[in-house]
Amino acid sequence: MPLIQSIVKEHPMLLRQRDSDGVTPLYMAICTRKPLLIEAILSGCAQYPEWESAVQDSIEIPCVRQKSKTCLHIAFELAIRERVVIELIKTARDEALALQDEDGRTALHYAVDSRRPSLAAARLFIQRDDEILKKRESEGTANLVETFLDVIDKVGNSVYRHHLVTKEKKRSISLKRDIKRQTVPSVRKTSNKSEKQPITDLGRKEIGQKRPSSPTLRLQKADIRTAGSMQLIEKQEKPDERSGKQATAQEWNKILKELKLHYMRTRNAVMAVSFLYGSNMNDIELHLDLHGLPSKIEATPFLEFLSSLKFDETLQFVSLPDIQVDFKRRSQFIPHNNTKKSGKERRDLKFFFDCLQTQGVRHIIRVDVEDSREFPHSDQAISESFHTITVEQFNWKKVDLDPRVICKLGSKATWGEVTPDLSTTCDSQIREVTLSWSGNNTILRAWSEPEGLPLLPRLRKITILVPADEEMAESPDWVSACLAEFRQRIARNALTKADSSVVVEEGENDNVSKSKGSSDIESGGRRIEIYLVQSRGKGQNPENLHTFGQPRPSVESRAGYRWLDTVYGFADILKQFWDRSVDEFRPDMRKHTGGDVVVALIDDGVDAYGSSVSANIIGGKSFAFDKRTNMLNPFYVSEIGHGTVMAEAIKRVCPMVKIYPIRVNIDSSESGQSSVEARSVALAVETAINRNANIILIPLSIEVTKSSPQDKTLLEYMLQKAYDQNILLFVPSNRNEELQSSFNFRPNAAFRIGEARDDGGAPGRSYSPSDADFIFPGRDVITQHDIESPRRSSDRILDLNSASINVNVSLAAGLAAILIYAFKFVLLKKTAETLSVGLEIVDQDDLSQLERLQRYHGMMKAFQHLGSVTESGFLKVWEALDPIVDEMKDFTVEDQELGRLNQWFSQIKYTEDR
Repeated sequence: MPLIQSIVKEHPMLLRQRDSDGVTPLYMAICTRKPLLIEAILSGCAQYPEWESAVQDSIEIPCVRQKSKTCLHIAFELAIRERVVIELIKTARDEALALQDEDGRTALHYAVDSRRPSLAAARLFIQRDDEILKKRESEGTANLVETFLDVIDKVGNSVYRHHLVTKEKKRSISLKRDIKRQTVPSVRKTSNKSEKQPITDLGRKEIGQKRPSSPTLRLQKADIRTAGSMQLIEKQEKPDERSGKQATAQEWNKILKELKLHYMRTRNAVMAVSFLYGSNMNDIELHLDLHGLPSKIEATPFLEFLSSLKFDETLQFVSLPDIQVDFKRRSQFIPHNNTKKSGKERRDLKFFFDCLQTQGVRHIIRVDVEDSREFPHSDQAISESFHTITVEQFNWKKVDLDPRVICKLGSKATWGEVTPDLSTTCDSQIREVTLSWSGNNTILRAWSEPEGLPLLPRLRKITILVPADEEMAESPDWVSACLAEFRQRIARNALTKADSSVVVEEGENDNVSKSKGSSDIESGGRRIEIYLVQSRGKGQNPENLHTFGQPRPSVESRAGYRWLDTVYGFADILKQFWDRSVDEFRPDMRKHTGGDVVVALIDDGVDAYGSSVSANIIGGKSFAFDKRTNMLNPFYVSEIGHGTVMAEAIKRVCPMVKIYPIRVNIDSSESGQSSVEARSVALAVETAINRNANIILIPLSIEVTKSSPQDKTLLEYMLQKAYDQNILLFVPSNRNEELQSSFNFRPNAAFRIGEARDDGGAPGRSYSPSDADFIFPGRDVITQHDIESPRRSSDRILDLNSASINVNVSLAAGLAAILIYAFKFVLLKKTAETLSVGLEIVDQDDLSQLERLQRYHGMMKAFQHLGSVTESGFLKVWEALDPIVDEMKDFTVEDQELGRLNQWFSQIKYTEDR
């Protein structure tokens, strides 16, 4: 097609031109099944940017008369050659993949309904989706925009659900047709046309076009009139059942499996359930999390409970704490030898995986198991736990786990059976592994030898849990050298295994985008990322080092952790001084300072009993109605655990604080974002005002698009009233909010707090002043730090990775509370000093300063004087608080002067800006 190529090269804009029926040249070439013509149009895209841009525009232009289908829609509907379809997908922009026809279906909807299945095309779609996710993650917009794979059609079906539904419809039609043929056998002999009529009707129904009554039209010349070509398009949309190229069930199952696994790896549980099951009327579970169960359970009652749950054959994660199982009460499903509770024969956790296998589970994306250090499970028990289960991310916290156990996960070979080929080949699906290390260099060598972890063909990430320095027998320099050698051996042996006989089928090895569809192994370079996480001592959570064994990161690179260390340290020492001085502060003295600091927490409630914040709760109120019973849900129970986590974060920063929980209705969007409704928040703010709260915390976004204008007006009125009464308001910034559906708080009225990474930077990008006043450590930093059991000790487990967990806002509210308490402490110490000489003098300037501190502008100045603020809005609190803490450590409670703390407050120049 040199002529076509020459014309397109000289005049690429012609590809954007449409005829009177809205059809472009590329669209016409696809509709008339001209693969050579299509390839000619696409041939120059790689060399000529203008050519490529014109083709991309042409791909995105829909045809109105064809239900707004694009070139990709038609290409899959007509099942044109696979190589042509793949070139179209590669050339198309990301936006083109998400374009929908009049029925709301994308090109991928048509791909999974095509009569000619293409695994290569499906893998290319998966690769494109992964590239989009990685790009948006780097930009900090991963939670804001859906990809084409998240699109559902107008009847609510994802691409996965669309295939299942259409497959069932076709099966039903085929069954009815077979029944009709059996009941009317003479039809076939008398008239073949009448037999084909139902198929014609089916084609008309599926395509949604009005079929002309004229005979079959065929395109004979290149200059055929457009009207005739449109009729030809409609005629060719009819599936050709005589072609004999029907997709086999095995081929479709493979495509659906890869789509399913990719989606479950990259989406949260809510999105995954919707993708696979829609409204999930059968309550299919995609995970099992047993945190919150008693440390000892009886086998038979638990088995009865687990049997009541319905699991998909693939689970996103299984998370098990260290639980002992009592097998005294027998069941036919419980093997006799599973009775040991401790020691070398222990099999408690194997019991849970046996139950899952009985329930039909065969694939788990991530496994997290807390094993006992004193009585861990045997290697044999661990290996046999996954006899028929495939695992991708393995985190069984047994110290110095044998690499052979990991390499044999999912193998059906009996434990101890000789498998001579294991040293050279391995078909494990393990992609990530987390290992607990004792500090012994021998196990490091075992893990990194060719027969160890490098044998895993799909392994891409290793995380090693390193003991604290005081638990190490060797010196830090020796340990660093051993870990550096471990890195080198892993890198060297991974390359060696990449050249071995291990074969990873293209498209299955990982989700990392590859150029030209090649895998890491095929390109001769497999890169395994290694992360090392060191324990920070007894009673503290692990500390992420990332590059342990190399020079330690600077203080600034760990700013988020230093922020928490500083604030927690200040809170702890002030609490000590406060508790030891409380008897000294008589009630008549404390009346001047206004009593306790009260935070009104507007959320989904707080677990007031049996939680770490029970002593801080001073009552509460609820505006959350149960839609089923029309009864108020109690404030003393957290619906999803969100409010309890917020309360724990506040208390950790300010142990003396009093919390007044106000429960409101919580809504969750399809993307997993949680929000609160405007009217219930307005009523909650009014309650906080009436309860004389000092601080109001609203950690979730306020949904206003579903609220009436009256409700929005009421909310604005109550927020203004709270501001006028000098109540501090803390809310999340708008960075993570969906579109513009959330309420926007006006500047200089509320503290808008964004989320910071562990290095003190903003995720993905820097904030502009309109986004946030400050950014404080977020959920990712908190989960790696000590925040006193952020997960609820109940049967409802909170996912701290949810984008709605704005712990940073709670930290800000807690910081404001502890600063108020600090100034009250200084003021009360001064008053106590005057009493010691027989006088009671309260400095009126100090009282005025305390009053200003509890206003928006006063607290803003206090925050700004805690340290310098980076361009992204991160506040370096240690610049002011670390010297204060160091001095207080040297003071006794009886010391009347707290020099640096007094000096810091005196340096704040409060001004009335109103």
